[in-house]
Formats: sequence, structure tokens, C-alpha cells
Amino acid sequence: MNKSQQRRLALITVGLAIATFIIMGRLILFQVVQAGAWAEKATTNVRVVARPERGIIYDRNGAVLAANAADYQIGVSPRLVSNPEKMATDLATILQKPRYEILGALQSGAPYVLLAGRVSEQIANTIRSLDYADEIQIDSLPRRFYPQGELLCHVLGYVDFEGRGGAGVEGYYQRELAGEAATAVVNISPLTEQRNVIAREGADLVLTIDRTIQYLVEQHLARAIQTYRASSGSIIVMDPRTGAILAMANWPCYDPYLFYEQDREVLQNPAVQQQHEPGSVMKLITMAAALDSGLFTPSSTYYDAGVLEVGGHRTYNWDRSGPGTTDMTTLLARSLNVGAATLATTLGPDTYYSYMQKFGFGRPLGIDLMSEAGGTMWLPGSEFWAESFMATNSYGQGIAVTPLQMIAAISAIPNNGVIMQPYIVQEIRGENGTFVREPRALSLAISPEVAQQVNAMAITAVAREVTNAQIEGYTIAGKTGTAQIAENGIYLPDDTIGSFVGWLPADNPEIIIFVKLDRPKTQPWGSLTAAPAFSDLADELVVLLDIPPDIVRLQADVMEARGN
Repeated sequence: MNKSQQRRLALITVGLAIATFIIMGRLILFQVVQAGAWAEKATTNVRVVARPERGIIYDRNGAVLAANAADYQIGVSPRLVSNPEKMATDLATILQKPRYEILGALQSGAPYVLLAGRVSEQIANTIRSLDYADEIQIDSLPRRFYPQGELLCHVLGYVDFEGRGGAGVEGYYQRELAGEAATAVVNISPLTEQRNVIAREGADLVLTIDRTIQYLVEQHLARAIQTYRASSGSIIVMDPRTGAILAMANWPCYDPYLFYEQDREVLQNPAVQQQHEPGSVMKLITMAAALDSGLFTPSSTYYDAGVLEVGGHRTYNWDRSGPGTTDMTTLLARSLNVGAATLATTLGPDTYYSYMQKFGFGRPLGIDLMSEAGGTMWLPGSEFWAESFMATNSYGQGIAVTPLQMIAAISAIPNNGVIMQPYIVQEIRGENGTFVREPRALSLAISPEVAQQVNAMAITAVAREVTNAQIEGYTIAGKTGTAQIAENGIYLPDDTIGSFVGWLPADNPEIIIFVKLDRPKTQPWGSLTAAPAFSDLADELVVLLDIPPDIVRLQADVMEARGN
């Protein structure tokens, strides 16, 4: 080996020694000196959140009532903007904002600026079409969408920007609709087995309501509001045999998509959240209690002098009449206050209020809608109860109910004395299967025999006194109501609430309808406002619901009997 080769070998040896020394040093640094820091990095965990899709709400025929969509958030990093002047000009037109405001943000030098918090998909797509769209950050934000617009606004409710249901079905079924986000802490080391994080998706709901029927009811309510110049109103259509709500409408309504633009009062569902004194529709309940108690029969009579004093309060008939000896059917047909007060005071407070509680007054019914009110009914022994309430409650004053409570209570009459729990959701379709709601009885308020007796009296009352509530071919049973409105403990002289509750076919009811009109200006009486509104609506509902006229049903019954 010559000297040149020896020098090269020495250089290689030195190089290898230096490399070995560096490698050994780095290994000692990693494994000894920095061992703790690298171990911590190797076991770094991150929190992973999987967010579910909110469930869809359908009507009973599968039409979508509430679904999921998105708004969009628009932002930029000013340092990445190539032409702030042009971008400001374009975005000012698209976003409908002052150009100087946008330009100021683009020239601010901030790492990120938000130009619009929530814009529609149409606006987002317009921005995406710009030549420099890659310089703009467009982030989607989940948003609830209501394809039917204002239809069913109070029943559906709304969902806020945090994904929380704020009213109606959306609020009551928040847990089921929202599903459950899945959260897990995951090790990011490539040497660690990764696991999936799966959320529980929101359940879908199927309502008892058909959007076509609901639309018809809302149209009739709006027409009645306009015709009788009422300030507001409600209509409920229910199947008295099951408690299923077939339609629930209130006026004024609102667009659930724009819930944030509404006053809190408009967002409330008057049919289940707002209380009112019901007036003479309560006489059906008083009559039912009187007959069921055994102290009266349909053929009983009483003497009506036109005035009755109870607890220092004088009750007069609405027309100031004093008809003398009067039977039970005439009491209902002529809607005599003195007669109702006579029945209640004869029963006495214990018996009368026991029946009132059986009919569901003074407490929520448990309908599956958010924030149901329980009504107000003072009981004997309460510091707020007065003896005069025995008289006034009998004809619907001094007691407050919701429209839902009123229709549910009276539904016992066409349903053989049984009050069914009202409900809105027929099915809940979740990951673990479908839950189908079964009708549930709340109470047996009166015997079937008494229910049939009051039903017959209600048929006569409509036939004799409320002819404008009738529809051709069908026997109607029902009762009118006209209630004064109390404010600050004083009844207003000119403001009333007109109502009518009716069911058909009266001998075998399939639907019961409650109509309530607040402060009608053309006429103060429920018989001249709510009753004709009921008739107009029922005349179309029997067609939509395929309810045959009396003669057709009777012929079918005869044919069936002959066949047997």
C-alpha cells in the first residue's frame, strides 16, 4: 500500500469515526437527554368529535316538513388577497355591504377577517364563481330548513343557530332529533391502531298531520280572521277516538326559517301555551258533570228567574231573560248562565271540581309539544278561590284554559266519556327501529250512557239555535261560546272571544273541531263568527277525509245488517 492509499484510508477512517460519533451522540440525545419529550410527543392524543345529522320531520304521508340545509360564512386572509380594490367592489354588491367597509377589512393586515356571518347558498355559489374565489374562505354552517314555509309554524317550532329546538316538535323532541355526538380521544401515533368515531344520528319523526288538511285549516282560519276582523285565532282538528291531532293552526303565523326576526310572543303556540276564559262552551262540561252525578237527568227541570246570586256575585243570562221552568236541553240550546250556575251549585264544590279535574282542567295534558300550559283553575281551599267561582266557572268565567284543553275535555262526549291524550308525533324512526305511538286514555270523565245523553242534547242545541254551524248531509253536535276578556281584573266592555266546538258525524264522530276567534269586530258572538267558520271548514274537511254523509252511512249499515 503506497502513501497515497494510506492517506485515503486514514481520511475514511476518521470520517467514519466522526460519523459514528455524531450518530451515537444523536442517539444518546434522543434516547437519554430528550427521552421524556419524545415520549410525550409519541403519545399525544387529540379529541375527535363526530357530529350527527338532525332528523327529518315528515307529515303522515311522507311530505318533508323540516330538513337540513346550510348557511355559509365568508372570510378572507388579507395577506392572501391579490387585488383588494376589485374584491371589495365585487363583494360589496354580492353581500349588500358598503364597499369602504369591506375594503377596510381587506387592507387591515389582520391574519383573518370575517366578511359575512351567514349568507345563503345562492350567495355562496355566486362568490365561488369569481375568478379569485380561491382567495376567499367559504365555510358551511348547519341550518334547519322548512320547505313548506310558514305552514305548521307553531307545531314544528324552530331550531336556533346552536342546533337547539326552541319550540313545538323541534323543542319537545330535541334529544331524539339531534341525535348524539360521539367524542373520543385518539392517539395520533402512526404506530397506534386508530378507531372510528361514529355519532348516533338523529331520529326522523312522522306527524299525525297531513299537510293538505293543515293547509286547508290555515286558509280557513286566515279567511275567518279577515271576514270577522279578529285580531288572532286558533283552530284545532282532532280525532276524538285516539287523540291524534289532524291539524293545529294559529294566526298570525311566522316563517320558522327566520325565527330570529320574530318577537317572542309570535313564537309561542297559542293553541297550547296561551290561556283564555272559554265562556259558554264550558256548559257542556257542567251539564255532563251534573248528569253523571245522578242529581239530574235529561228530563230534569229547574226554575230560571234570570238571576242567581252566589257568594255575593250575581249571575244573569246573556240575554237578560228569565224563562222560568226550563229543561236541560233548553238550558244548553239557549246557553243559559243561570242554568249552568244552578247545576254547579247543586253539585257542590267537592263534586263539581272533582269532575272538572277528571276533564283535565288545571293541569297540562302532556301533548308532545314544547312548553304546554296547564291552565288556571282555583280549587276550594286555595286562597285565590271564592264561592262565586262555583257559578262563574260553570259557564266559563273565572277559569282559564288552553284551546287544547277545551277540545280534549269536550272530546269525552263523542268518545263515550273517555278523554284521550292528544299527540302530534305518530312515529319515531331511529337507528334501533321505529316506535309507533299508540293512543292512550287519560281518564274516564263520565259514563258512556251520560256521554250519549249529552251528545244528543248537543245535537239538539245546534239544530235549534246554531243553524249556521250545520253542513248539508251531516248531523252536527256542538256548542258555541262567547267570553269576555279580562285585563287587570276588569272585563273589557267591547272585546270578546268567540268560539265553537263541534263534532261529526254526531252519531259516530270521526273529527272534532275547535274554532276560536279573538276580538272579532263584526259581531261579538261565537254563534255569528266561530260557528259559520266551523261550518265552512267542516264542509271541505268531510271531502278530504272521505267522511260519507249520514244517508250513505245509514244505507251501508242497513246493507251490512241484511247481509248478516
